[in-house]
Amino acid sequence: MIVTQENLIRQIAAREDMHTELVRQIFKSAEDLVFQYLSSTTPSENTIVKILDGLSLECNYIPEKQIHTYDDIICRPRIRARPRVTRYYNRKLNNFNESVKNPDRKAGDPK
Repeated sequence: MIVTQENLIRQIAAREDMHTELVRQIFKSAEDLVFQYLSSTTPSENTIVKILDGLSLECNYIPEKQIHTYDDIICRPRIRARPRVTRYYNRKLNNFNESVKNPDRKAGDPK
């Protein structure tokens, strides 16, 4: 199953009784802010943007470097963004805490 941003916008608008255009503007504004934060990563400071509880984006600055093989290659400095999902969130997805409390249940089984 693939859930697109447009699907989320429509579902949020319906659930919260809002206009879809307003929700779309909020998503666009949030995306712009996240991009500004991530693109401002510096060599001295990594940037972490916590999107939701348990979901975040981490950016590292990778400086310029030279690779010496039969030909010298110069790699330009860049920013590397990586998504992160916390252990807590993974356990929450798999109902891990419930299976620990009730050993007869397997992780991921419906209640």
